[in-house]
Amino acid sequence: MTTADTALAVHSGTPVRDHDLPWPTWPVAAPGASAALETVLKSSSWAITSPYQGELQERRFARQFAAYTGTAHCVPTDHGSNALVIALESLGLEPAAPVLVPALTWTASATAVFRAGLVPVLVDVDPATGCLDAAAVAAETEAAAVIAVHWACTMADVPALTAAAEPLGASVIEDAAQAHGASWLGRPAGSLGAAGCFSMQHSKVLTCGEGGAVVTDDGERAGLMEELRADSRRYRTDVVRGELPLKESATTMGANFCLSEFAAALLCEQLAILDEQHEVRGRNYATLERLLEEVPGVRLPYRNPAQDRLSLYEVPLIFDPLPKTNAWAADALTAELGMRAYPPRPPLSRSPLLAPWRKSTLAPLAEQFKARNAGRRFPGAEYLASHAVLLHHSAFLGPEEDMVDIAAAAAKVARHLGAAA
Repeated sequence: MTTADTALAVHSGTPVRDHDLPWPTWPVAAPGASAALETVLKSSSWAITSPYQGELQERRFARQFAAYTGTAHCVPTDHGSNALVIALESLGLEPAAPVLVPALTWTASATAVFRAGLVPVLVDVDPATGCLDAAAVAAETEAAAVIAVHWACTMADVPALTAAAEPLGASVIEDAAQAHGASWLGRPAGSLGAAGCFSMQHSKVLTCGEGGAVVTDDGERAGLMEELRADSRRYRTDVVRGELPLKESATTMGANFCLSEFAAALLCEQLAILDEQHEVRGRNYATLERLLEEVPGVRLPYRNPAQDRLSLYEVPLIFDPLPKTNAWAADALTAELGMRAYPPRPPLSRSPLLAPWRKSTLAPLAEQFKARNAGRRFPGAEYLASHAVLLHHSAFLGPEEDMVDIAAAAAKVARHLGAAA
């Protein structure tokens, strides 16, 4: 094999994959998506605040998604971040109470805490899984709640986290924005904590462009969350055609975080094809897992055997060792595959997106945030943030041959990294 054949594509070598060969695109519209949107367009109900004409699409989705997650209740929202806000508010915590948040996650997991009038306390993650570790929670001396984020394609051990949080008197909220359809010992993500929060943003495996939901088995909490996302109103049980389906129950003060009827109708259709997509992604992940066993220096995150069903949001390829930056490795993989590969975002401890002191209304909480997080270190989060390269779940919707290309590209990059060590 010549030097030209082995040179990296980023260095003008021949790429592993012909860039004219397309990758699957995202999102993928369900067969009934257009008709569902047309039905709403021609109806007299574009929002849950429109006069009642029959079952709302939002109620239909809530029923279907509760069944999908194995929970008794679902409260849809306009965004996943607002799902976190109302879930936290429903706990009835004292103002400025501390909430444990993993250091490796999207900023909304922490900014939602501020928006609920609470203070995020950053906690390190297990570098094997990228998820909050129960031992780290058990080492804390104070917490009112714990946000357990299911990261990338792995689930946090919510039963263990709940046991660790119990002596602190803390409730566990699942941030399952990246885990629709995953399960832990047969129990769906979102059903393991006091409440489970989901995002249906454009890049998620279940999407309507922008949307969210909270699921719970607690009927009282569900009713409270209805008020928290609908300006202190919840659904009537005696709704009459032509009247608003909401009543001003006003047991708490809410805001307007309601999901539109267009988004709800789209989600019903997308939910119908989600498990079929999971099957394709899961088979391809298993293939890649097998192929990477033969590639020294590259691994996938550890998956606890209790996680008996995968939901791929992003798939981290973890390079050990990594004498160069993972930004370099991401660029090299992108050049080999003709598909974007990218590093994780930095840990929240140094994220420019988590800056409460830049918002005057958060000034008192910002000072407490600084004090509570002073001196904390996050080696697990830093390791993954500097050694992982992510692939979007859409890459796993194609044929098995795509996994052969990914494994070959990872092996080629790893060989060059080894030579540079």
